[in-house]
Amino acid sequence: MKSLSKREQLLATSMIAGFTMLTSAGIAQAQEQTEETTEVSQIVVTGSRIARQDYKSSSPIVTVDAQDIQATGSVTIDSLMNDLPQFTPSISSTSNNPSNGGQANLDLRSLTPKRTLVLVNGRRLVPSNSDGSADVNLIPAALIRNVETISGGASAAYGSDAIAGVANFILNDQFEGAQIDAQYGVTDRSDGTTQSYTMTVGGNFADDRGNAVISINRSTRDLIFNSAREFSAISGASGTTPMGSVVFDSTNLPDADVVRGYFGDSDLSLTGAFGFNNDGSIFSHAKALNFKPSDGIQYTGFYTPGSTYAFNTGALNYLSLPMERWNVYSSAKYTLNENVEFYGDALFNQYTASQELAATPAASTTGFRAPSTNPFIPADLKAFLDSRANPNSSFQLNKRFTDLGGRHAEYDYSVYQLTGGVRGQVPHSSWTYDLYAQYGRVSNIETQTGNVSRSAVQTLLDAADGGASICEGGFNPFGENAVSAECLNYIGRTSRTVTTVEQSVIEGTLQGKAFDLPAGEVLVAIGAQYRENGYEYASDPSLARINPKTPHLGADGLPDGGTIGGVEIAGFNAADSVNGSVNSIDLFGEALIPVLANLPFIQSLDLTLGYRYSDYSSIGGTQAYRADIDWEIVNGVRVRGGFNRAVRAPSIGELYSPAGVNFPAIGNASLTSGGGDPCDVTGMYRNGADKDKVRSLCLAQGISSAVIDTYTFENDQTNGWSGGNIDLEEETADTWSLGLVYQSQFQSPWFSRLSASLDYYSIEIENVISSISISDALSGCFNGTGENPNYDASNSYCQQFSRDPNNGNIIDAIENLDNLGVLKTSGVDLQVDWGIDLIDVGGPDWGTIGVNAVVGWLGSREDSVVAGGAMIDRMGTIADDFGNTFPEWKSLVSVSWAHGPFTATTRWRRVGEMTIYGSEDTLDATNYFDLSGSWNINDVVSVRGGVNNLLDQEPRTWNPGVQANTDPSTYDILGRRYFVGLTAKF
Repeated sequence: MKSLSKREQLLATSMIAGFTMLTSAGIAQAQEQTEETTEVSQIVVTGSRIARQDYKSSSPIVTVDAQDIQATGSVTIDSLMNDLPQFTPSISSTSNNPSNGGQANLDLRSLTPKRTLVLVNGRRLVPSNSDGSADVNLIPAALIRNVETISGGASAAYGSDAIAGVANFILNDQFEGAQIDAQYGVTDRSDGTTQSYTMTVGGNFADDRGNAVISINRSTRDLIFNSAREFSAISGASGTTPMGSVVFDSTNLPDADVVRGYFGDSDLSLTGAFGFNNDGSIFSHAKALNFKPSDGIQYTGFYTPGSTYAFNTGALNYLSLPMERWNVYSSAKYTLNENVEFYGDALFNQYTASQELAATPAASTTGFRAPSTNPFIPADLKAFLDSRANPNSSFQLNKRFTDLGGRHAEYDYSVYQLTGGVRGQVPHSSWTYDLYAQYGRVSNIETQTGNVSRSAVQTLLDAADGGASICEGGFNPFGENAVSAECLNYIGRTSRTVTTVEQSVIEGTLQGKAFDLPAGEVLVAIGAQYRENGYEYASDPSLARINPKTPHLGADGLPDGGTIGGVEIAGFNAADSVNGSVNSIDLFGEALIPVLANLPFIQSLDLTLGYRYSDYSSIGGTQAYRADIDWEIVNGVRVRGGFNRAVRAPSIGELYSPAGVNFPAIGNASLTSGGGDPCDVTGMYRNGADKDKVRSLCLAQGISSAVIDTYTFENDQTNGWSGGNIDLEEETADTWSLGLVYQSQFQSPWFSRLSASLDYYSIEIENVISSISISDALSGCFNGTGENPNYDASNSYCQQFSRDPNNGNIIDAIENLDNLGVLKTSGVDLQVDWGIDLIDVGGPDWGTIGVNAVVGWLGSREDSVVAGGAMIDRMGTIADDFGNTFPEWKSLVSVSWAHGPFTATTRWRRVGEMTIYGSEDTLDATNYFDLSGSWNINDVVSVRGGVNNLLDQEPRTWNPGVQANTDPSTYDILGRRYFVGLTAKF
């Protein structure tokens, strides 16, 4: 059994000690919300396979309902879920780079979406990605009755992927009548318009023995550019510009006196980038020396005199992704007799979304080798080149292709999921059964424009006439020079990829009373499941060609010292096609055992045991199990908790994805943080206590002694390779929980509707499937975490990347998946509900006041890059990539008022203070306030409206941020916005 730390023991003891205070306040369980599913009013509890008469959740659970969803004014469900402390906002509608193509994924406990299982009516939603994560955009919001979230391992009940927990979307499958719903929203900047229109029709048939319902929805969301908001208009600093630049080979540098004399700077490094002004002169990116702004380049906002020049890539990126969606859901059921009920449902979804990135950058390994004979070389650059030891050698040329426009990706999704089954009472017994089959398919066609053929550009550069004989005007990369339509057509590429995900499930369950004990009935559920997941990615031939680096040939046809290669396309990341499937057979069982009852201080004591054995075609057999207690001390006072062993089998993408190109961020060198290249002389590593050891390691890795003391790296990205691993094993997680719940027994109008729950959780995942990021590799290699004290170039972290022999820059970062480190998180959730009728407490007859508060405290969030490595606690920090946001405190508080046909609700969303990971800079706590209301005009028509982010609170910003100088999923980036809606029921 896992031992608790002193801090955790103290916390657990304090929770038990707090029992007296809770009971004196009359606090009640907030989650006692139920779903009626059978004629005998049995309740299905999310997280359990056993239906029971008395809803008792032995795991932490939080529930939101349809009114909560409507109050957000959003057309996608993830907006509300991400406000809850249990969820960490991840890649969403405001995530342009990276993007999941407009998908909305849920991330419980900051353990990533692939570890959060999404259910619809207790059954798996078809995944939309190779990692197994599901897109909640597919769920028909108009039919959602409530969403129940179990946080913590639930693999024993539901199988793989439920390491972080389960989000169960319960739909209304008993609809009668007709309903029309319309909603419109817009920001107070008059952009980001959202619209949603839904028609739902349903009713009983065959003397009420059957029911059928169909709901059709169309929703849209307009795009917003970064340039539309002041905080993001200048963002995405990049050293790759439309003017082009040269990075001289460290083994063939120009004469230092020539270069430094040209700029009048005796300390200027020769290893940085040198750009081309439109008048033919040269400017240095370092210190922006001799930079001459061009009227044609509108987005050069990072330039300030004396600072490193960088190009503003972010202005025309999307701040909010556009979407157009059609959603159709239908369900039907028919009761033949008390023993047989047939049921089925069908989900159809078609939607389009898009992504916009800055114009294609070609740099470093995706850049070019320009021959010294190119006819467009300006005179000033020619003087630099001629001063080299080998003046006839080619040189590294980097360029951003703004003439082709931005890199645009259009995503076209077609989704359906079909379910059919039979359930009922086993004849002549109290047992029930449920047998169903389900098939789901997601198809995504992605069309990309703005890609550049590197071989075509290289052909133009190598041509004696600069390519003029190939396309009109040829290609002049030295400055911002217009490129003819013929040449753009010659170098530009449009690609098309197709991703298909399929899921088939056959499952049968049987449940009922096994026998009686003195304390009550022993209920048992047993079942079996067959599941198969298939994944196919058909890459465009232009994207799939991944070529080895080859020597560049000079004018004499012989290698001139440079190399070309890596990939054929610059623009969107290249990846080869992949096709694979994984199937599993699961056997599972669960037992609810009443241990004691009707004793002093033991009103009831129940034990729930669960076990699942899964046999995967990929990894073989795995086991998951659970043991939970539910102890009702006296009426209304409960202690709950237990242990769960959860597993997650590697997904198809994690197993079979071939190595593809990526461009991971490493940040910028700084004296106060460990970002950028550790060998950069302007950074923390080269100026710290071990600077001499760092210098020696840089030399050992291949940086030339001629530039080691002036070496700089001015980009914040490098190139790398990432892919799957067929030797992956399953992840395992141990989840502990301990909770205190009280349901008020007071008759006082002040306390009769006061309720609360307090739950501690601890999750530890081992054998974590992850990759060593280039940032972690650099930190480990240069002893940032104490794991290479001898600064040994053969250290395993140092083997995760290489250096370009021409200039010493980091290249070929290897980020392939493996079973690596450990991930731990723990904390406390508090939920409080309270309500009063004003007239009952001596006030006027002005209706009812209700309060709901959900507060999350994060006690720890630790991880190690590899097993046995240093554990790093990231609690209270935010990092420069999605899903790495760990505020110590996060809360959502709602206050509602209802009187007759009128309701009004105000919400307070709070994200706590966070430190930017790797620095000492802090982002203040952020508070958002929302206001909404509704009016039931009559029995048919109701209207609603609201204002979100009432005070127009801007997001917290830092450079570079996750995206657009902020984290657009954690913080509200749209500003104040309004919505109105109408519902008509017939």
